Amino acid sequence: MSRFDVRGLARRAAALRPRRRTGTVTLPEDENAGRERFRELASLLCELGSDLLRAAERSSEVERTLHDVAARYGTRARCFVVPTGLFVRVGGGPDGRGGELDFTPVDGPDLRLDQVEALQALVTRMRAEAVPFDEVRRALRENRERPERFSPAATILGYVLLTVGLGTMRHATVPAVAGYAVLGAGVGLLRLFGDRLPTARTALPVVTAILVTATALRWAGPILHENPAVLYIPPLIAFLPGAALTLGAIELATGAALSGMSRLAGALTVLLLLSLGILVGSELLRAHPSGGKAAEPLGTWAPWVGVLLLGFGFLLYFSAPPRVTGWLLGALLAERLVQSTASELAGATFGAFAAGALLPPMASWIEKRSRTPDQVVFLPCFWLLVPGAIGLTSVSEIIVEKDTDGGLESLVGTVITVAAIALGVLVGAGLQRRPRMLLGEPVPSTPDTSSAGPEEQTDPMDPADPADRVDPVDRVDPALGEPPART
Repeated sequence: MSRFDVRGLARRAAALRPRRRTGTVTLPEDENAGRERFRELASLLCELGSDLLRAAERSSEVERTLHDVAARYGTRARCFVVPTGLFVRVGGGPDGRGGELDFTPVDGPDLRLDQVEALQALVTRMRAEAVPFDEVRRALRENRERPERFSPAATILGYVLLTVGLGTMRHATVPAVAGYAVLGAGVGLLRLFGDRLPTARTALPVVTAILVTATALRWAGPILHENPAVLYIPPLIAFLPGAALTLGAIELATGAALSGMSRLAGALTVLLLLSLGILVGSELLRAHPSGGKAAEPLGTWAPWVGVLLLGFGFLLYFSAPPRVTGWLLGALLAERLVQSTASELAGATFGAFAAGALLPPMASWIEKRSRTPDQVVFLPCFWLLVPGAIGLTSVSEIIVEKDTDGGLESLVGTVITVAAIALGVLVGAGLQRRPRMLLGEPVPSTPDTSSAGPEEQTDPMDPADPADRVDPVDRVDPALGEPPART
C-alpha cells in the first residue's frame, strides 16, 4: 500500500474529470441603490417584459428573465405576468415588502422573427452585464421601429408560400395548389393593408374568412373541380391560433392558470370569429357544381415539399434573418420526420408528443451552434404542428355543416393533440439546465482572498477553481435565508 497511493490516484482522477458548473450564479446585492434607481429599473423591466410577451414568450420564462436581469443589476424583482400586462416590483426585502412597483399593458402587434432575434440578443447581454438603462431603452425602441427586411411584394410572396405549404400538407393536387396560391395572394394583400390600419385588425379575420369562403364556393367547383371545403383553411394560416393554444396548455400545466386561461380564451375567440366568417360566406353563396373529374393527388413527396415551402414562407413573411435559413429548414424537416415516424409507430397523439419533446433540445442545440435565438425556431415549428387548423376545421364543421358528431370528434382530437404537444414541450424543456441568478455575498475561491481580483471573488462559475473550492449552491445565502436549490 505504500507504493499504491489510493488517495493520490483519486485526486488525480478528480483533476482529470470535467469541472462541474453549477446551475446558480450568485451575485452581490447593491446596497447603495436608491429609490430613483429602483423606479427606473422597474419601468425598464416592464418595458422589456412587454416586448418579451409580444415575442410569444411564456409568462414563466418572462418572470425568470426579469428576475435574472434584476439580479444582474444587484437587486430583487418580484413579477406578476399575464399575456395582456405585467406588474414588476423592484427592491425591498425577501418578504416582498418595500421597493418600487410599476405596471405596463401589452399592446401592439407580435414581433417579427428579426425583432425576436435582436430582443433575445439584448436579453443575453443583460444577463451577462449591467447594461446602462439609457442604452437598453434605446435598443428596445430601435428594435420596435426596425423596418421590415423585405419589400411588400416579397412579404405577399411569403404569405403565398405559407398558404401553399400548409395546403400541400393537407390536400395536395395541382388544381388545389393553384387555388391556394391565388387565395393566399389575396389574403396576403388584405393583411398588408390591415397592418397599416390598426382599427381594422379586429374585423380583419371575419372579413377575410367571408371572402375566402365565398370565393371558394363560387370558383372551386367550376374551375378547379375541387371540394370548396379544402380551400377554406390554408389561406387563413396567419390567423390560426395554433401557438396560442399550445402555449396556453403549457402554462396551465406549469401552474400559470391565469395566463393559460387567457391564452386559451383568446385562441378560442379567434377560432369562433373565423368560423363565423366561414358561416356568413357559406350563407352568401352556394357551392357551384363541378364541371369535371377531380384531379389525382400528388405523391407522398408533396407534404415534404410543403414543409420546405412553409419554411421559406416564414423567412419572407416574418422577416427572418437570411443566415438562419438552413437551420430553420432543418428544424422543420426534423420535426416533420419525428412526427410522421412516431405517428406511424404509435398513433397521431404520440407523434404530436414526440415532436413537442424534440423541440426544446433541438432549439437549444441550434442556438448554441448558430447563435440563433430559440424563439426563432420555436414559432415556425409550432405552426408546423398546426393544432389551430385542426381546431378551426372542427368548429366550422359544428357551426357551418351542422355535423355535430364529426365536429365534436375533431374538437376532442384537437384538445388531445394540443395536450400532447404541450406535454412533449414540458418533457423536452425539463431535460435542459439553465443557470439561475441569486443575490448574496460571493464565496471566495481560496481561503486567502487578499490577492484575488474583484472578478475572482464574485464569480462562482470561474472554471479555474481548485480542488478544495466551496460550491456556492451548498452554502446558506444570508440574503435569502435558505440555501438555493441545486439544479
